[in-house]
Amino acid sequence: MKALLPILLFSIFIFTACGQRNAGSQNTTIEKVSSASTPVNKTDQVGTECKICDLDLENYKGELKKEEIDGLLLALNDEYMAIATYSQINKDLNDPRPFINIKQAEEQHENRLKSLFETYKLPVPENKWIDNVPMFESVSDACKAGVEVEIANRDLYTRLFKSTEREDILMVYKALQRASEENHLPAFERCGGGRRGNR
Repeated sequence: MKALLPILLFSIFIFTACGQRNAGSQNTTIEKVSSASTPVNKTDQVGTECKICDLDLENYKGELKKEEIDGLLLALNDEYMAIATYSQINKDLNDPRPFINIKQAEEQHENRLKSLFETYKLPVPENKWIDNVPMFESVSDACKAGVEVEIANRDLYTRLFKSTEREDILMVYKALQRASEENHLPAFERCGGGRRGNR
């Protein structure tokens, strides 16, 4: 429970910050999704909203099962959120390290997931997180938030491993989780004095 506390607090902060920036124009509660695209866990167990899980799949004729589609949507949503968050930090705080490097890595993760969408003939949703993420006053605060983002990302992939048996999808999930845990998380811990969460 102690390990989940900082993640829950960060999630509350995200929703509060987004609500303040977009008051009257965007509701930050969990979006309703169609029965054809309801994710495995639309709140990702830490309150992370899935902004792309309302993808219209009524005419989807591909070979993926619903659970596999849900997993890909949750994975891409999480990478989209990270890219938007780190892009905003780079803009506001003048491209600080490690954000400028990690944002580029997240874009590569995005492309790997999009290639799976294309392979399985899924429409690729746009990133709805752009301009809808929290802002930070210092690099240290941003790094601490980055720790929580990467912990949530790592834990998401652990859950998504159960959503499919397809080797190509699992290979991407495992590679992205490894990058998050072994590269991004330690970088944010060093710059923010953050604490690694338990698996």
